[in-house]
Parts: sequence; structure tokens; C-alpha cells
Amino acid sequence: MTRPPAPGYGYHQPWLIRQTRATGAPIAVLIILGVLAAAFALIAGVNDPAGLVVAVPCSALAMLVVLACYLWLDRWEPEPKRLLLLAFLWGATVAVVVSLALELATSEVLGKGAVLSIGAPIIEEAAKGAFLLVMLTGVRRREFDGVIDGLVYAGFTAVGFAFIEDVGYIAQSFGQGTDAGVTTIVLRLVLAPFAHPLFTSMTGIGVGLAVSRPRGTITWLAPLAGFIAAVVLHAIWNASTNYGLVAYLLVYFIVMVPAFLGVALWARFARARERDVVRRQLPAMVYYRWITPSEAGWLGSIAARRKWEKAVRARSGKAGVAALRAFQTAATELAFLRDRVERGTGPADAWYLHAELLDALGRNRALAQEPLRQLRPAVAPVRPRPPSGTVQAPPAEQAGR
Repeated sequence: MTRPPAPGYGYHQPWLIRQTRATGAPIAVLIILGVLAAAFALIAGVNDPAGLVVAVPCSALAMLVVLACYLWLDRWEPEPKRLLLLAFLWGATVAVVVSLALELATSEVLGKGAVLSIGAPIIEEAAKGAFLLVMLTGVRRREFDGVIDGLVYAGFTAVGFAFIEDVGYIAQSFGQGTDAGVTTIVLRLVLAPFAHPLFTSMTGIGVGLAVSRPRGTITWLAPLAGFIAAVVLHAIWNASTNYGLVAYLLVYFIVMVPAFLGVALWARFARARERDVVRRQLPAMVYYRWITPSEAGWLGSIAARRKWEKAVRARSGKAGVAALRAFQTAATELAFLRDRVERGTGPADAWYLHAELLDALGRNRALAQEPLRQLRPAVAPVRPRPPSGTVQAPPAEQAGR
């Protein structure tokens, strides 16, 4: 008899555990080497080490605010925490070290001005965007459902990169005096904490569009277009610093603010689409008896899910909430998978993954069964409805009805 997953491990099935470890092991080695190299480069490049005392907490606080925004965006289908941590560490170590090494090498040939305006945007966006390519290799592609996933992984990678870069620049500026240090904090952490995440989000959008469409020209064209947009935005931003504060502020308000608002609106639209996908798939999931009508009612909105968690926490504490969250995530993953298959973008082994997610629903329901049984529905139940389109349940699943 297979042992149920422990609370907190949730819906992460054996294939996901194996593949996360397989992906994480080589990245972890690179990150360990990157930590050592980044720490050495940071300390060696700072004239006044005392500036680090101010730079580290200020940069950390600003980046925590940015990360909180990405976590809020990722509430419908939270990505595995270990992968988000890997994304952040990749940006803070591997991307930083690779960028620093290549920029130093090219500055000897092109000159510092050309590297700042042209070379650095290309090198840095490629180094950050490389993590998205790692995510797309092998089974990790299963974790990518669309634009939101691309934005979240791109954002975490860019935040890691920005954290180290901001610490370096702020610490260096304090070596020139307190006024210079405060000015750098305002320009980088108050006015532009979203700068690097905004640039790399373009690549994330491109990758998200590629995985959410059937294979074809867009599979390679969308990521390329996203990368070019990231480089262009980054280059305009860097070039503005060569022409003084006035040019910096003009680019900030004319280019960067509209670009940020555009990405925010796109993210809002993509997040609303995730909600609609879940709601559209719930009636079919009730029809096949994978979930109950009352459970489907609770799954239809973030507000209902939070209310559900609050009620379960009052009855069974953290363990029950952990199982419930895993149940919610498995149901959401199942809805997304079925939507991808209907649109012709699902993985080749979609039915195998489909079966594992159904197994995860049952296992996590068993862990939270008592609080689920005791809880009275406070949300209208969803009526069962046969699925529409080309996707039908396999005979084995229909036999269980």
C-alpha cells in the first residue's frame, strides 16, 4: 500500500519530485559556485564595505515588496517553492557572475559606453532568460501553463539579479558620500525597483505565449520577440543614464511607466483567464465525480478558497490547511491540463499526468476528509455538466462514475 504524501508535500507526485531533483541538482552546483564568485566580486568591487550595512537591508526590503507582487499574481496555481527559490538564486548568482565576466571581457574591446548601452542589456537579459530555457527542458515544461508562469519565473530571476546589482551600486555610492548613497537608493529602490523584473518579464511573456499555443512558428518567434523587447527596454534605460537626471526622468515617465502599466494590465488579463479556465472546467470535473458540487463551488474564486481555508484551519489546524491547499492546487492543475489538451498544447503524456493529478485529489482529500465533511457549503455548488469539445475521460475513468 502506497503511503499518502505528508501534509505540505501536497500534490507533488513522484514524477514531479524526481524531475525537480533532476533539474535542481545541476542548478544547485552552479548556484553554489555562483554564490562564492558573486560574494568575492561584490566585496572586491566595493570601496567602502560599511556601505553594505545600508545597502543590503534597503535592497532586501524593496525586493521583498516586488516578490510579494509576484506571489499575489501566482495565487491561482502556486509554483513549487523550491523552483521559485532556484529562480531567485539563479538570478542572484549565475546570471550576475556570467554577466559580470562577459561585460568585463567585452569592455576591453567595445569600451565602457558601448557595453553599458548595448552589451550589458544583451548579456544580462540572456543570462536571466536562460533560466526560463532550463525550465522548458524535459518534464519541467509541464510546470509552464502560460503567461502567468512565465512572468512569475522571469520576475523571481530578475529580482535576484536586481538585489545583487542594487547592493553593489548603493554600497559603491556611499563610498562617494552620504548624499550620493541616498540619491542612488531613491533612484534604484524607490523609483525603479521593478526595472529588471520589467525587462525580463518581456521574455517571460514570450515564453508563456509559446507554451500556450500549438507548436509552430510562434513556439520560437514569441520567445525571441520577448527577448528583443527586453533588450530594447533595458538598452533605452541604460542609455538614459549617460545624459543626466533629466534624460533619466524623461525615459522613466515616457517609456518605463507606460511599459510597466502595459505589463500589469496584461498580467491582470492573464490572471483573469486562469480563473475563467478553472471555472469552465469545474462542471465537467463534477460530472466525472472527481470533485463534489460543493467543492467545485469553493474552488471557483480566490475569496472562496481563502474562506474555505479559514474554516478548515479552525477545525484541524495547519495540517488540514496544508492538505486542503494541496487539494486546491491539484484541482487547479487538473483544470489547466484539461484546458491545454483541449487547445492542442498539452504534453505528450497528458493522460498519465491526468491520472496522477486525479490520484493527488483523492490522497489530499483523504488527509483533509474530516474537516471537508464537517464544513457546510457557504458557496453555491456547481452543477455537473458533460465536458464539451474534444476531450473525453478515458474509459477507465468513465467506469468509475
